[in-house]
Amino acid sequence: MAIDDAAFQQRMRQFEEQAARASQLRDRLGELKGSARNADGSVTVTVAPSGAVLGLQLSPAAMNRTHTQLTQEILSTIRQATQQAAALTEEIVRPVVGDEQYERFQEAFRAHAPTVQPLGRAEPPPASSLPMPGAPPAREPRPRDDDDYFGEGFSGVKR
Repeated sequence: MAIDDAAFQQRMRQFEEQAARASQLRDRLGELKGSARNADGSVTVTVAPSGAVLGLQLSPAAMNRTHTQLTQEILSTIRQATQQAAALTEEIVRPVVGDEQYERFQEAFRAHAPTVQPLGRAEPPPASSLPMPGAPPAREPRPRDDDDYFGEGFSGVKR
């Protein structure tokens, strides 16, 4: 079965057009970010379409809250920014791929993004379990050498 040269050329043009649209779509999605600000403007968050936090800005007014209130403000603002990023993603993708393909796009996107439940009011881990900023990484204890040295201050002299 021979393929008509004109039909082949037409299909190649269609494929090239689809590839160009997909490349443009990928570029636009790569630049897409969602941003949100809380009611008083003291917390601003920027996220990627995946929900990854790209930026967090706190004004001095944010420090007037308790740590619990500030945590809630930050989480709420992250959720708002993520919703904005999702809406922008739909605004960009749906017209290019159509309704049916957009649903498939969403399914594929969700399949590659882990399902994460917001922490809400969950207690954070104890501060003692978190690394201190600027502290050197914890070291593994050195194994004891059978040819140990005197522990009374004589360094370098074997028993």
